[in-house]
Amino acid sequence: MTTTVPTFELFSPHAADHAGGALAQGGIAAGSDGYAVLSYQLATEVLRNPRFANSALRLMEEFGISNGPVHGFRARSIIMQDGAQQLRLRTPLARFMGPATVQNTREVLTEIVHGIFDDVDDTKPVDFHSSVDRRIPSLVYCHLAGAPQSDAPKVQELSERTLALLARDPSLKPDILEAYDELFQYLQDLMQRKRQAGLGEDMLSHLMTLADDGKLTAQELFDEATSMLEASSVNTGHQIGLVVWNLLSNREVWREIVADPSWIPAAVMEALRLYPRTGVISKIAEEEIEVGGTTIPAGADVHVAVWSANRDPERFENPGEFILGRERNQPLTFSTGPHNCLGQGLAKVEIEEVVGYLARHYPNARVVDDATTITQTAGRWTIKQLTVETGTRAEDTHDI
Repeated sequence: MTTTVPTFELFSPHAADHAGGALAQGGIAAGSDGYAVLSYQLATEVLRNPRFANSALRLMEEFGISNGPVHGFRARSIIMQDGAQQLRLRTPLARFMGPATVQNTREVLTEIVHGIFDDVDDTKPVDFHSSVDRRIPSLVYCHLAGAPQSDAPKVQELSERTLALLARDPSLKPDILEAYDELFQYLQDLMQRKRQAGLGEDMLSHLMTLADDGKLTAQELFDEATSMLEASSVNTGHQIGLVVWNLLSNREVWREIVADPSWIPAAVMEALRLYPRTGVISKIAEEEIEVGGTTIPAGADVHVAVWSANRDPERFENPGEFILGRERNQPLTFSTGPHNCLGQGLAKVEIEEVVGYLARHYPNARVVDDATTITQTAGRWTIKQLTVETGTRAEDTHDI
């Protein structure tokens, strides 16, 4: 028998004010969008349980995308697979995205960040979202995929337009379908160019070689490449901005980072805990299953509230506070279990490099609050505008 659970409107713009898994009735609630899993423990259980499937295909179908190439891609994509097939598709990417690639990419990323800031006019407030954080991930993608850096604006645009699906706005359907068509064509052209030039050591060449060796089918190769480009930019760009916004707004923490840059990784992790770009991960119960004493029927929507789990007082002491030296700081920002984010190591390095550059070159940087808008849209923290006053460069003063 289903236990009575409290009601909770997960996608309300005010939902993020909730303290985390601290509901008196428990860590799970129900609402118009299905079940919301709010506590860290229950969120971890759901994310690691293969009986909860990704809901991206259902979301597409609710948009009216129920057949055709885009629906076919999503049905075959790695996020929709479990068990042996999921492991087979994930392994090539996981091996390539290991610590060695992350470390090697850090050197290239340093050059990318320096190049971007060289283009910034720091004599006036900087539109940080459009001129810095949105640009970095697509340039990193081009490096990893062996694509020319001049393709970065196109990559950024395609990632943003295809993943507009997650905004849960059906009116976006025509542009989403058009964006996928453009993405498919771009990848076909890119792989043809790589064939003509000769395969290299990059990730896309690696996947193409696996297909040549019969370890991936031609369709699997294309689907893997599509997933890689689709996820390349939009979420990481927003996450970079969210961390910068959080750190620059916390002046005491920022002073500590400037004084001792060795705190940067810990500071980034704490900001990731407090403001995860992907605030909600949506699943579907494939069969009737009990979660936290509540029986969830087969087919029900189950939304893991990452922003809530990351602030669960049962897991994080004083969860609403920014604690630089927080121990056991393992938030669910990049999910957990078999479908955790493959690019999380790289994303952290991208954020650390941006924060490090600001700390070294713009120690006086601060957010212009009245020219900054951070919102929550469909369970995702979204930067509408982030304006940063850089202050005097470090070459002139080290005051903060």
